[in-house]
Amino acid sequence: MKRGIISIITFGLFFWPSLAKATLITIEIEGMVDSVRDEGNYLEGEIMPGDIIAGFYTYESTTPDSSPLDPVVGHYYHYSPPAGVSLTLGSFNFKTDPANVDFLVGVGNDGPSDIYWFISYNNIPLSNGTLVESIWWQLNDNTGSALSSDALPTIPPTLYRWQANVLCLHGERSRYIVYAHVTSAIPEPSTILLFSLGVVFIKRRR
Repeated sequence: MKRGIISIITFGLFFWPSLAKATLITIEIEGMVDSVRDEGNYLEGEIMPGDIIAGFYTYESTTPDSSPLDPVVGHYYHYSPPAGVSLTLGSFNFKTDPANVDFLVGVGNDGPSDIYWFISYNNIPLSNGTLVESIWWQLNDNTGSALSSDALPTIPPTLYRWQANVLCLHGERSRYIVYAHVTSAIPEPSTILLFSLGVVFIKRRR
């Protein structure tokens, strides 16, 4: 077993220069539905409060801030795959359109509260043809202590540090709205491996 672990670490150290360029960050999230508004039955009665929603979002950690002169808020726009979000709820998949990505990750620090959010503006229709206008998640910390800057983070937000936590699936022209909250946010395995190899590499150089 030890030999296997050593082999994995050796492999990682050998290929670290190329791995370091792979700056895609994928965060796996899970949440619970709080409320559903769907008078037109576009979601076919499948989604109810208490249902579990799960999936992931991906962004590029070296994406430049589109508002660099703003000392408080950073806007990090992504226009190409694999950036975006994919969430499964019931039999439906709410997903960024990979052919037309318009995905924003935002970070606000001390303005006066801290804020972290993502939003996907262009999304593929649901399996029944229903359109998805936006998919967004927003965290707010009124104490201003959750973040230390408006830089794009490379780790998931620590959920207990945020007082407001809202995940929303929004239909075209508000034909339906699903509100939920995220209960878990962790890096997906390959992202964890990238971080781990980086730590090992840094320690070895020291």
